Amino acid sequence: MKKIRNIAFLCAFIAILTVILPSCGDSHANAVLHEKDSIYAIAYSDSLQKISIKSPQGFVYDVKNDVFVFSKGEEKVVYPGSTTKLITALFALSVLPADMVVTAGDELDFVKSGSSVAYIKKGHRLTVEMLVQAMLLPSGNDAAYALSAAVGRALKENDGLGALEAVEVFINGVNDFAKEIGLCGTNITVPDGYGEAEHFTTTEDMAIIAKLASENEIISRYAAMSEASVVYESGQTNAWVNTNLLLDRNSKYYSPCATGLKTGSISGEYSLVFSFELEGGREYIAGVFGADEKNTRFQDACAIIDYFEALIAA
Repeated sequence: MKKIRNIAFLCAFIAILTVILPSCGDSHANAVLHEKDSIYAIAYSDSLQKISIKSPQGFVYDVKNDVFVFSKGEEKVVYPGSTTKLITALFALSVLPADMVVTAGDELDFVKSGSSVAYIKKGHRLTVEMLVQAMLLPSGNDAAYALSAAVGRALKENDGLGALEAVEVFINGVNDFAKEIGLCGTNITVPDGYGEAEHFTTTEDMAIIAKLASENEIISRYAAMSEASVVYESGQTNAWVNTNLLLDRNSKYYSPCATGLKTGSISGEYSLVFSFELEGGREYIAGVFGADEKNTRFQDACAIIDYFEALIAA
């Protein structure tokens, strides 16, 4: 397995989170400020906790200052849905070359009815990079399974490994990977996020995943794309549209500040992990989880972005 990229950053990031979060499950959303910056002095005050979101869980992470500045429902586990695909992509890209060609096979039989798909069929051939794109734009569960099986076969160095065993090898590997990158409250049971109660994470762990994803050149590129026309290695063409309405110029939830990342839904609960950049290069990563209506996550995201825009403009 290739070493994780930017390991120096990773160690520093985990060390910072260790200071902020001395033990798994503790809440340390209110951070100590760099007093030299008056805007951040306001931002890190207790008033920031008054941000109003309808989703039962959420967080805002300040990239510049390496701190959580808002947290809600952090004491409960998060059911991530398709935001799982961020860690699936991270792990896959740590194992496989981006230009490696993958042939979709019997692992597509594991895609559950009603899943979001990228319309990948058995025998279709796509690069690893395009499978990542297929997970991030149309949120293709078929792409997640094709990619996970390829990872499992690579880890076992067995191209003929059966689909079920290949996916199981991936699941074991991605859970080990989760520990390597400092996650302490995450358990992955499926590559696409279409899991049950045993498939969970935390707001803190999602922040780590999202930060690493935003630092990855391939993931960040496609997570910021609103749509794409693609041609598979096997010649099929397709048009993919990103499920993240913050990136859709025709949506009332469009935000020019948004730079990614991923939507998720499971059992009637809707989530969104998103990144945004404001004036002066101020970067944030945020997440909202468990909304009971599809568009509530986008309303919450807009409320968070608006709050920080107003804060900076004040």
